[in-house]
Amino acid sequence: MFELKNEYIHIVFNDNGAIESLLNLKSGRLIAKSHCLFRLILNDGVCLEFETLPSGNPQIKLIGDNALSLDFESVHTASGKTYKIQTKFTVILQDDEISWGVFIRNNEENLIVREIHYPVISIADPRPPMAAITSEMVSTRIADLPALMKASFTDYMAPDQKYIRRNAFYPGRSCSMNFFELDWGSDGFYYACHDRNFEMTMHCFEQEKDSINMFMSRFPFLKSGASWQESVISLAAFAGDWTTGASKYREWADSWLKIPDIPEHIRYMSGWQRLILKHQYGEYFFRYDDLECAVKEGLKSGIDSVFLFGWTSEGMDAGYPVYSPDESQGGFEALKRNVRKIQSLGIKVILYYNGQLIDAASDFYRKGGGQAASIKRSDGTEHREFYNFSNTGTFLREFGNKTFSVACPSSREWIDILKKHIDFAAELGADSVFFDQIGLASYPCCDESHGHPVPYTGLMNGKVAMLKELYEYTKSLRADMGLGIECTTDIFIPYCDFFHIFGNVAQSWNEDWRASSAVPLQKSGSYIFKAAFPETVISNRNIRDDSDVEFPVNRTILLGSRSDVEIYRCRADISATPHYQEYLGKANAFRSRHKEILYNGEFSASKYHSLSNPEIQTNSFKLGNKLAVIITQSHKASLKTEVFVDGYKFLNSDSISGDLINCADSFEVPRHCLALLLYEKRA
Repeated sequence: MFELKNEYIHIVFNDNGAIESLLNLKSGRLIAKSHCLFRLILNDGVCLEFETLPSGNPQIKLIGDNALSLDFESVHTASGKTYKIQTKFTVILQDDEISWGVFIRNNEENLIVREIHYPVISIADPRPPMAAITSEMVSTRIADLPALMKASFTDYMAPDQKYIRRNAFYPGRSCSMNFFELDWGSDGFYYACHDRNFEMTMHCFEQEKDSINMFMSRFPFLKSGASWQESVISLAAFAGDWTTGASKYREWADSWLKIPDIPEHIRYMSGWQRLILKHQYGEYFFRYDDLECAVKEGLKSGIDSVFLFGWTSEGMDAGYPVYSPDESQGGFEALKRNVRKIQSLGIKVILYYNGQLIDAASDFYRKGGGQAASIKRSDGTEHREFYNFSNTGTFLREFGNKTFSVACPSSREWIDILKKHIDFAAELGADSVFFDQIGLASYPCCDESHGHPVPYTGLMNGKVAMLKELYEYTKSLRADMGLGIECTTDIFIPYCDFFHIFGNVAQSWNEDWRASSAVPLQKSGSYIFKAAFPETVISNRNIRDDSDVEFPVNRTILLGSRSDVEIYRCRADISATPHYQEYLGKANAFRSRHKEILYNGEFSASKYHSLSNPEIQTNSFKLGNKLAVIITQSHKASLKTEVFVDGYKFLNSDSISGDLINCADSFEVPRHCLALLLYEKRA
């Protein structure tokens, strides 16, 4: 046995190099039980993926009091075939963190080391009250990991008899940050990849027989005779609530992060109406001359921006990368005239472009530019995407109207095209330019002619470089012009003023909570992205009609998000949903009354306060010596709670509907009430 131990952590390795146990000494919690340390996934040209495990006993050396190394000379398959692949780990214990380094040398001919899974941690007791908190869909809290794993069968796509896996990809496909954590309330476990190159990383939970494991998968694609190394994995057994993991990640991110100087009109933006003017199949929902009326309806709800989709003659999701002002409506001059009308009302205009899609029917594609710039799959074919937008017929919905290839961010021609879009937006006088899908991870490009590694596992780093150039170009034209993208991912924060979310806001694991009066188990119940990066401006999403209004609007304010008004999937303005229009108006009036602390305050979760009633949802925003505690609930007719804020005195309260009942020593919160309790730090 070999061990590393300090006042925080005790980790034990057996003679086989497996992690035998990992203990949080501050809480006394056993986090990990015995499991082999790593796996390698190999490709011999016949079988593209096969698993190997470490062979024999490694050479283990203690390095002082706080580090050790493990040197494995070979790996083997389940059938016993051995491969000469050297894998060496260094493990360093410092305070409550364990840092991991790995070195691999491929000494086999005609063989590729595709993946390494490490370190594999077998969770000692994964049952509730343990929760897993990930950055999937921006932020996801998994209250019952074993139950979720049992529901994750692939049917026939993977060997479920070996492992049932829940995989999530960073950066951008499903994970907004490169870490996840386990949470027991007062202590937790942090698992992170601190990679400043932002290479592709898979976050994995797996059920292996009766155990649930977790690991990260990295992708060296190491050829014969080559070697690869990195020191990026960090584990921590900590005392504190779930925000501790977010703080640890932010501390690392500060080594590369630069928060942009966000224009005031975006920082104080309540939200936007997202409107499609003309759709892909040719239907007009709004014409240029209709926009003034539509934004006036938005103003009744306190919505101060409009987000123009499908403003072209080609229509929404058609013709890309060409965006032609619609000559049937008067062309550029008519569009510009109506933009000016909107802006005269105090409304800001956001102009839409797609940041990566190329219409296969466009001249750019057919003449070869799109084909040269497009992402190629490992078999040499193009990566294609399809968007089957339709009206009330059935054929288009099933078989679609448009086929798209996806641009590789390494393409100089593509970047220059996007810069021309910025020129057009500036000429039009738009307040912000928006590029759809840039934050979304693309297929790793395998086109060798692009000059990048194959497969291009650092493609998202290429997107960062592309966005940096677009952001700096935008600001060179007009410093107060905003730039936004879709899909919230941390690596884009320095070069982005706002994010259109693709993720969890008001979604619940138990969507029957309204009928059952149960506590809604929110997927975004631990909003770790905002806890790590409170400065970011992120929208909500998916309020599309009048069927469910108060709860998701309240979640928007609770989480510090902005409103994305997308009535009937952007086919109508908010006047088509009168209840939503009325309630959002009250909510935005409430937010306007407290805009300084709600827009500029630090997203603080429950770091500074606690409630006596756990059924009430809460959050806080801290600005200077003031603390705004938000409380809300929607599943019971009424709930009472005491609020404890050490070191602060209560000043006053406010609520969206004026329905909070302030009792002598507690607060009564009716259904759908959202209230702000303002406190001031005692001298």
